[in-house]
Amino acid sequence: MRIVGGIVLVVVAIVVGLFGALMLGASGLSWAGPGLTVIPYSDSDDGERAIGIGMGVVALGSWALLTLAGFFVARGRTRTRSSRVVAGGLVAVSVVVVVGATIFLTSTPPPVIENPPPWNRA
Repeated sequence: MRIVGGIVLVVVAIVVGLFGALMLGASGLSWAGPGLTVIPYSDSDDGERAIGIGMGVVALGSWALLTLAGFFVARGRTRTRSSRVVAGGLVAVSVVVVVGATIFLTSTPPPVIENPPPWNRA
């Protein structure tokens, strides 16, 4: 039962972490520029972008706490080798999935020209 509880916590953590990665990517945060930049889309407001970045950061923080809780629940009080392996495997899967998704979603390069020139409008 302890292992199932740890697995459920880590699955919930992965869902929350993927939501955080999606919010960071959708708000225009990008590693592709010179350092960490925010892609300036013309149809979005800075307030909306700040809310998206804030939600992404809070979700990734919650992911870290839920993953840590899942690790401690799966490990339990008796520290047998099997419980340590299961707990470590759960954390490894969570980290690989969420960090990979965050890197993938925030590595979008900024567009060269978002709006076409006035003479090329349809």
